[in-house]
Amino acid sequence: MKGAICFVTFLALSVAASDVRAQMGGNPREGQAAAQQMCSGCHNPANPKSPTLAELAATPGMTGTPLLLALTTPHAGMPVFKLTAAQRDNIVAYVLSLRD
Repeated sequence: MKGAICFVTFLALSVAASDVRAQMGGNPREGQAAAQQMCSGCHNPANPKSPTLAELAATPGMTGTPLLLALTTPHAGMPVFKLTAAQRDNIVAYVLSLRD
């Protein structure tokens, strides 16, 4: 029984990971428009409480996975947005395009 639970857990995590990887193909241009509309109110140089999107992109080890997680998981200081999967993918693609 314990083996079956481990196997089911492994399968669930594998599917979740592949789902995240599949969602990383957004359009940076559309992401820029969405980010300007939804994110720039807080993530701008005039707001010392939030990093800019370029600073987020330049964070060592930053990938699409933590960005996607940030867009889908409530956390301190960030409002919960009801974004479509395409909007999330596009914003992630835009932020990652800001790397130097």
